[in-house]
This record gives sequence, C-alpha cells and structure tokens, in this order.
Amino acid sequence: MSPATDSPRSGLLFLVTAPSGAGKDSVIGVLRDRGADVGFAITALTREPREGERDGIDHFFISDAEFERRLSDGWFLETASVYGRRYGTPIHQVRKPLLEGRDVMLRLDVQGARELKRRYPGAIAIFVEPPSPEEAERRMRSRATESPQEIERRIDAMRAYELSFAAEADFRVVNATGDLARAADRVWDIVTSVRRTPERMAVAAELTPVRPLD
Repeated sequence: MSPATDSPRSGLLFLVTAPSGAGKDSVIGVLRDRGADVGFAITALTREPREGERDGIDHFFISDAEFERRLSDGWFLETASVYGRRYGTPIHQVRKPLLEGRDVMLRLDVQGARELKRRYPGAIAIFVEPPSPEEAERRMRSRATESPQEIERRIDAMRAYELSFAAEADFRVVNATGDLARAADRVWDIVTSVRRTPERMAVAAELTPVRPLD
C-alpha cells in the first residue's frame, strides 16, 4: 500500500502556471468551455474586474483590506504579490473538491506554483509557455489590457524568474500562436495520463492555510 495517498477517492491537484503572455487563461478557458471533467479553482486578487470579467466566476475581486483580513483568517492556501497586485487561492476552492474525490485544476502565477510545488510535491505542475519571450511580449502589448508600466513589470518578471520555472515543472506545453486548441488538447492529455499513473500522490489531507507570518 502506498503511504502517500489520502484516501481511495481523494482527487489530484494540477497547478497550471505560465509567464504573462503565454495564454494560460485562454487555455483553461477552452477546457472550461469543453466541460472538462475537473474542478476549476477560482483565485482572488486585488484589482477591479476588467471588461467581461465576473466576480466569483473569473476571480474573486477584493480590496487590499479585505485580502489582509482573509489572510489573517486562514482563508488562503497560498498568496503572492505580482505585477503590483496581491493574488491568493482560497483554500476551500481546492481542499473541499479534492476530499470529495474530484481532481482540481488551479491556475496561478509562477510564484504561487513554485511555492505550492515546494510545499506539496504531489501536486502536478503544468507550465504553459509562449513560443518565445518576444512573442509573449508582443501578445502583452497587443491585448491592451494593462498600462505601459504594468506591461513593463510583466516583461521584467517573465525574463527575471517566470520562464525559469519550465525546468521545475512536471510538464511543459507550448501555446503556439494561432493554435490554442492544440495547447488545450495537450494539457488535457497530461491530465488523463496522470490519472492513469498509480504512483502520483494525492495531497488533499496535507493542505493547510498560509498565515501572515508564513
């Protein structure tokens, strides 16, 4: 008997991360639209919704004060400060479905993925990468959803530490320009393949909230 399983029905945790401009949100959007058989955890962040974004569906949009209060209350599995914003994963979005036997896909920034992979090695990290840093930069500039200053912060982060996570991830998926469906297919192939791998560890029973002093 494997000592690393929580229970026969505990789900698997997939961490989907990427540098800005790689298109991880678009890849996950395709899987959601297809009705993929996996739970999609919703993250919280401290900014106003962009056009078309829905609170409680795309993200939880909260203030800095509310973020701090919820952090103190043990509401988050992980948090990070990225691009001048605070991000966090509500722990109930992950632990509850895992304990109910459902696999969970969590989209998060590279800082969060690196931290969760360190704390929970049984989580499966999938790194979505652009064809090149130059193409990621072109995508960021062309989508016009951030200020020029924020775009520069994202480019700096991509080159400074985000792209290097490719060497740490369990799987890498290139999201080629104009071939989004293929990237989504590849991510889903990884999910179905890992489900058939008996030595993969479930992590639900290990999950604990992050605290302000952690």
